[in-house]
Formats: sequence, structure tokens, C-alpha cells
Amino acid sequence: MLRLSVRALLNFHPKAVLAAIVASMTMLGAMAWGALTLFDYVDTLNRAERDARQMAALLEGHAAAMVDGGVGAVSRVADRMRDGGLSVLAEQALGEALSVSSRGALSIVDAGGRTVFGPTIALDGSGLDAALGGDLAADAGGAGGGVLMLHGRADGAESIVLARRLLDRQGRVDGAVLLALPEANLSTVLNVFGDGAHRFAGVFRTDGARLAGVGPQDLGPVPRMEPGSGGGDHDWLVGGQRTVIGLKRMQAFPAVAAVALPREVVLAPWVVRLKQGLSVVGVSFLAMLGLAWLGWASLRREEETRNALRDANARLEQRVDERTADLRSLNQKLVRALAEKERANQAKSRFLSAANHDLRQPFQALRLFHHLLMERLKDPRDRSIADKMGEALDSGEKLLHSLLEVATLDAGVVRPNIADVPVATVLDSVATEFRAVAAEKGLDLRIRPCDALVRTDAALLTRMLRDLVRNALSYTPMGGVVVGCRRRGQWLRIEVWDTGAGIPAEQLDAIFEDFVQLGNPERDRRRGLGLGLSKVRRKAALLGHAVEVRSRLGQGSVFSIMVPVAASEPKEEPASLPITGHAADAKAARLILVVEDDPVQRAGMQLLLESWGHQVLAAVDGPAALDALRGAPRRPDVILTDFRLPGAMTGADTVTRAGELAGHPIPGIILTGDTAPERIREAVAVGCRLLHKPFTPDVLRDALNAVATERGALRQTQQTAA
Repeated sequence: MLRLSVRALLNFHPKAVLAAIVASMTMLGAMAWGALTLFDYVDTLNRAERDARQMAALLEGHAAAMVDGGVGAVSRVADRMRDGGLSVLAEQALGEALSVSSRGALSIVDAGGRTVFGPTIALDGSGLDAALGGDLAADAGGAGGGVLMLHGRADGAESIVLARRLLDRQGRVDGAVLLALPEANLSTVLNVFGDGAHRFAGVFRTDGARLAGVGPQDLGPVPRMEPGSGGGDHDWLVGGQRTVIGLKRMQAFPAVAAVALPREVVLAPWVVRLKQGLSVVGVSFLAMLGLAWLGWASLRREEETRNALRDANARLEQRVDERTADLRSLNQKLVRALAEKERANQAKSRFLSAANHDLRQPFQALRLFHHLLMERLKDPRDRSIADKMGEALDSGEKLLHSLLEVATLDAGVVRPNIADVPVATVLDSVATEFRAVAAEKGLDLRIRPCDALVRTDAALLTRMLRDLVRNALSYTPMGGVVVGCRRRGQWLRIEVWDTGAGIPAEQLDAIFEDFVQLGNPERDRRRGLGLGLSKVRRKAALLGHAVEVRSRLGQGSVFSIMVPVAASEPKEEPASLPITGHAADAKAARLILVVEDDPVQRAGMQLLLESWGHQVLAAVDGPAALDALRGAPRRPDVILTDFRLPGAMTGADTVTRAGELAGHPIPGIILTGDTAPERIREAVAVGCRLLHKPFTPDVLRDALNAVATERGALRQTQQTAA
């Protein structure tokens, strides 16, 4: 039977056999490619939905953490007024209402919706009616005695409003307690998960109305979900647009956290792969047709041409081999060159990272031992030598700290604190710092008064202005420096004028680059490092301010910062709260766990802390620290740990594990000499205090005092709440 089938196949025309083979291979290839493309399509949507669910869960956790504290605060105020309504506000609830106002904008309204206490909170839609007349306990889903989540605005800021109604002695609705939690408290998470254009993220009620976030105002009907459960869909319609969405139901409220991405954005990479696959399929099909055509053409050739064709093929193969050999040799050279370049880049990165980190280690040890040495030297000549050593340490540390500040700004971990700032305060700080420096150089430093109020970060603006004034004094041999302000519409132009040599026009952009100094080819460190103006540029970009420079050779230069003028008038600063008795804990002797693998660093740190009267437990890595913690007579008050430790545990892991072992968090101070942006972000995310090596003993002492003060304040708050 098989013999007959083969014979029947051979009886067909060779062209038909070749056509059948080409068609079969093309069909099989198309089917295989189609199956893979469909699998890729489904997998792309599933992965996007899974990622959206995870992001929604993270967003829900942050929203719950913010709202839970507000629920307790609203309940405390409402409980004070239970069965008495507004009539007992002044007697029973005023103090509690004032203390709760620190969490957000607290307002108490009567049954008619008029504000009787606190700022006015505007609720969207029928929110006020729901707060005064709705079944809050049912709506809130059992959240803390009938607290309702609404959306509104307080002081012009979008907010999540927590509401609980008040009843009078006859059981009638007498008003409601409102607490506005600014949506800005969630801005860090919302800005990561949503941009309002391609992605959106927010907290929504179960009817789809948005409470907080970026993106659409209405999510659409949300399917019924159990509290704390999650869900998702890769074909969710929002405003007529199909999206991939992840949902997480809040535990205590009828609200969900949602993160969504448009399907067209999710499928964009898949569409690119689809087009590329179609191109490959098309080229393959054309190649198959070309091969078939060559086969058909060869069948038509006569026997007399076969020898010539064989010779031509032989010559062609020889050329191909030669060209292939040449290309292979060239490719090998290119691969070696690229590998060499990559090794050089990696070596450079490793060198810079290791040098930056490892240089800080001996600097830190030198600083600790220098501090101890200065306390023990009595002979004036010996102290003079030690002072010179301190000046050398200061010079080296100044360079390292400048590099650290640049790395911190590049890392993106600096979060500006925007507020209404009096310009006079900033100018007075700069004048106080540089008036003696100007007088020492024989220069006239004049600060023009200004009573304007601007929207900026006071600390960052002060540092920018200090760098500009320091730069002006450094490059002004005679004459003086003037600092003044000019109003330009809604902007305030803060200008620094000097009478220096001026800057060439072609160098006006270059002076803002790192390590660029004009007129200092010998790199004299006494004239600065060349990082001041580059730091000004980075801080201005972070704040959204403009930095400009004008200059004339031989006459001087003008540097200016454009800062937006605040819309409100200056307000009186609140009176400082009295310092409680817990501040005394900052100077008390404490048990401190030191985790440091460098023996010199560990010994210096132990000597320094013991000289301050503290007890010290020392360990070389994370497991040793946990062992020391288990054998200690009591739990340490503070953990001082290096970030990089031998083994798998970092300093952050050690602080976390120690808190788990102790049954409560232990304050931690992380010491690091690493200035890589990703390392800075990782350390800041832990929640511990962060000190960059090298640091002075005074900085360490301040950090220990701050930790002790924070613990005392926390204990007092817990006792007051109890």
C-alpha cells in the first residue's frame, strides 16, 4: 500500500508536488504564528491586570492607613457630643475638636448645613444632605459607628471628607462632624500609579464616584465585592474607553481603590510585535515563493545548462564564503570592541562607587578618633597639630558632602515643602551668614529689604541664594555684592549683583555644569569645587523656578531666581508648644546596639558613645546583632547600623528584624557612605534616620537626641490617648 502511494505521488507533475509542499509549510507556519500571537495577546492582558491589582492593593493600604486615623478622630469628637448635640459642644467637645484639627480641617455644622466650628468644608453634590440625613451606619459599612466617606474641598484643596451626624437629646439630627483629609496625603502613591492621561488611580465609592485620585470623575458601577477582597477586569469601560483595571475593596468602607490603564496602551507593545510578526511572515512567504520559482525555473532548464549553472553556483558560493569570512572577522572585532567598552564602563562605575563608599569609611573613623583625640590633648602645640588635621578633614569632607548633595538631588528623594514664605526671612539668613565673609574680603554686601510673600520651599530657596551669594563673593575682587528683589506680575525676581570680572557669553551655559570653574585652571580648592551653580540649577528644576544669568566682561554679573508670589497675605506664626519633660530623655544614658563590620569604625563608635556615658552592644553583621539582642539584659534604646553588612541582611533588614524580635519597633539610625541614587531611595524608604558618612560627632549626638525626643513625644501621646 505504501509502495503504491509513493508511486502515485511520483506520477504527479513535479510543479504540483512543489506547490503542495510550499502551501503546507506556509499554512503550518501561519497557524503556529497565529497560536503564539493569540497566547501573547492573552498573556499581555493577564499580566497587565495582575499588575493593576497589585498596585490597587498598595493604594488601598495607603488610603486605609490615612482614613483609619481620621475615623477614630471623628468618632472621639462625636462621642463627646452624644445625646447632647451642638448644645454640649463648648462644654464637652471643644478641647477634643481642637486637638483633632491637627489631623486635617475639622468642621462642625448644624442641621441646616451652617458651619458652627472650624473652617468651611464644601461637599460635592448631595454630600451634605447625606451627612445630615442619610443612614450613615448603613452607608459606612460598619466603619466606626456610622462614619461616611465623601468628597469635598477644604481651604481650596481636594479632600476625602469623613462625616458623622450628631443627635440631640430627643434623638433628632442636630448636625454633623466633618473632617477633611487632604488628597495630597496620597499624592506620592497616586503620582506613581496614575498620570491622568495614560493611567489613572484613585479611591472610588461603590457607585463609581471618585473620592480621591487622578483620572475620570466616575468609574462606573462597581461589582459587589466583599470587604478586603480584590478584583480586576481587562475590558472595563471608563468614559467610553476600554481599560485594564485592578480593584481592591476597603475593609471598613464601601469604597474601592482602583488602578487602570487603557487597553490601547497595554496592547501597544503587542501591536508592535504583531506588526513585526506579520512582516516576518510576509518575508517568509515571499521567500518560499522565491524558492518555488527557482525550483520551477530549474525544472525548465535543459541539461546543457546544468553544468554552467553548477559552475556559477560554485563561484557564487566561493564569493559568499569569502564575504562571510570577512563579515565574521569584522563582527568579531566589533564584538570585542563593544565588550571592551562595556568592561571599561563597568570598571569605571565600580571604581567610582567603591571609591566614593570606601573613602567615607576612613574619613568617618578619622573624624571619630579626631574628636576623641581633641578631648584628651592638653598641650597647645599638640592641639594646634590636631586642629590642622581637622582642617584637612573638613576640606575632604566638604568635597564628599557636595557630591552627596548632588547625588541626593539626582536620586529624586528630595520632596520640597511648598508653603508661603516671607522673603525677608530668607534675606536675613543670607545676610547674617555672609556679612562677616564680605567684610573680611573688604567687599560691601548690601541686602535690599523686601516684604513680599512667595510660594516655595524656604530651606531650598535659602540654599540656592546662599550658593549664588557665595559664588558672587568668591569672584568679586573689589567693589561689592547687592541682593535685591523686583516684582514682575505674579513673579518675584530675586537678583544677586556683583562687580566681578564677568562671564564670557559662550560660557553662560557651561557654568551650571558640574565641576566647571572659570579662572581656576589649577583647581585651587580654596576657591570652591565648581558644584555650587550646578546644585542651584538642580534645586530650581525641583521647585519649578527659573534661574537666569546676565553678564558683561569687566563690569560684573547678575544671577536671578524667578519665584511665584503667594496669593495670600502673611499670617502670624503659631505659638510654639511648650517642651515636655521627655526632652530630658535625650541626654540620658541609653543602651545602644552598634552594627558595623569595619573593626576600626566599630571601635571608634564604641569609644565615642561610651565617652558620652552610653552603654554599647557591638556586632559585626545582622545575625550577630540579633544574637546580641537575645542575650542582652534589656532591649536597646537605639540601633546604629551600617547599611552594607556582610551576608544577606542589610542594615535596614537588621533594624526590622530586631523590632520583630523585641515585639515593638526599635528606633534605628542607618549609617552609609553610598551616594548612588537607588541606594539613597532604598534607605529613605525604610523609615529610619539616615546619616551619610563622614559625619561629625555633633551630628550623631543631634540624631540620638532627636530619636529620644520623638520616643518621648510618642509615649506622651499614647498616655494622653489612653
